[in-house]
Amino acid sequence: MIYADYAATSPLSERVYETLCRVSRDTFGNPSSAHSAGRAAAALVDRAREQTAALLGCSPDEIVFTSGGTESDNHALRFAEGKTVLTSSIEHPAVLNAAWNAASRLHLADPGADGRVSAGTIADLLREVPETALVSLMYANNETGVIQPVREAADAAHAAGALFHCDAVQGAGHCMPTVRELDCDLLSVSGHKFHAPKGIGALYIRKRLAGQVPPLLYGGGQQGGLRSGTLPVPLIAAFGEACAEAAEVMHEEDARVRRLRDAMAEELLALPGSLRIGAGETLPGILNIAFAGTYAESLMLLCDLRGVCLSAGSACHAGTDTPSHVLEAMGVPEEFRSSAVRISIGRFTSAEDAVRIAAVVRECVALAREG
Repeated sequence: MIYADYAATSPLSERVYETLCRVSRDTFGNPSSAHSAGRAAAALVDRAREQTAALLGCSPDEIVFTSGGTESDNHALRFAEGKTVLTSSIEHPAVLNAAWNAASRLHLADPGADGRVSAGTIADLLREVPETALVSLMYANNETGVIQPVREAADAAHAAGALFHCDAVQGAGHCMPTVRELDCDLLSVSGHKFHAPKGIGALYIRKRLAGQVPPLLYGGGQQGGLRSGTLPVPLIAAFGEACAEAAEVMHEEDARVRRLRDAMAEELLALPGSLRIGAGETLPGILNIAFAGTYAESLMLLCDLRGVCLSAGSACHAGTDTPSHVLEAMGVPEEFRSSAVRISIGRFTSAEDAVRIAAVVRECVALAREG
């Protein structure tokens, strides 16, 4: 099997796996306990918080550990409960649905045909809706990989007196600017997108806002009262190790993966009736490509039968026949919208894997068109 669905989830690295197993076995104390077993667990949590802060470029006390990206997004949107929110129409459902449920009014900024939301569009909407309390814009889209103008959007939000949240679930672990450079007030991260286990993530909260963001969970007051509950030390330690490992390898790996992705794109775009979806600056490993005369689900299954795992859309819509809200917002024609597949590769994708992926997709496109 060749795995080409890194944007859905990534495999554990050996280093992270070893940390997860070792801590699960050896450091089982409750980090809130004052005895030596508790202090040992608390030390691992502190270390992981430092590793996470180093990757994101913030202070350790600005990190709140969560169960993942969905929780982090929902917690961030709690700030705007009963207020006006501005976000984009291409956000992950974790942001869109949280905003619909939290905000009193919700305004959506649409992308251009290239998949990028213009910071000018956001600034114009903010002038029309001056009471906006929070602006949320993802760092990079999970379906197209297109990187959004986050810093410019943050500047527009702050100029209008609004806070700014960034869903960086797809960006963290890659060569992404720091939270200081992006000038975010809140930023969401999920570990399983960059070789940490599922079920662990983080929310960056700018220090001056800590007292203004309502808790997501009430209980024993852990993590400054922002997210109560006994901390999952093995998951947190593994997450911290994934952050440290990403910081060490991401520059070299991003460049290598981008070369493989671009070679695959060149090979597949040589097919008649093919269209690459999303343009401009993109994440290194995501290729969204459509083939007229095919159906994405069928193409995905054909590839799977030949040992290549890719996606017919984002994992959050897997198993449904719902058209991609991202491709609809971009105005992608129906024949390409229904035939678009997402190939996403990463750290453990070899050059031989990339060649095989392209060959299998070409073969399956021909079979789908014959059928």
